[in-house]
Amino acid sequence: MSYDEVAAMIDWGDKSAHYTTWNDLCGVLAEIGLSIEAPIKTSRWSDIQGVAIVHVQRDHFMLYDAENGLFYDPAEMEGPGVASDRVPTSYLTVDPSALTTAKIG
Repeated sequence: MSYDEVAAMIDWGDKSAHYTTWNDLCGVLAEIGLSIEAPIKTSRWSDIQGVAIVHVQRDHFMLYDAENGLFYDPAEMEGPGVASDRVPTSYLTVDPSALTTAKIG
């Protein structure tokens, strides 16, 4: 799914600034069929395995693919990146293979 498709699933109401919380993201994940658990606290990228949504300092979210060392940051128009100077605070591992084809196709 593209960023715009995911963003359309979040109800920002009439807010001009799009602020996303873990609850917003967990709702989207549940809606597309991914099972979710509580975010895990960390301050090191090396703690994260698989594909994860990562909450970083300055209250921002990114997608990190630890297997391939790729950082998908919606604030960066070019990407994915192979490094990030952002500091993780917590993460939620997601398993894209758990999606049913009905949910994604």
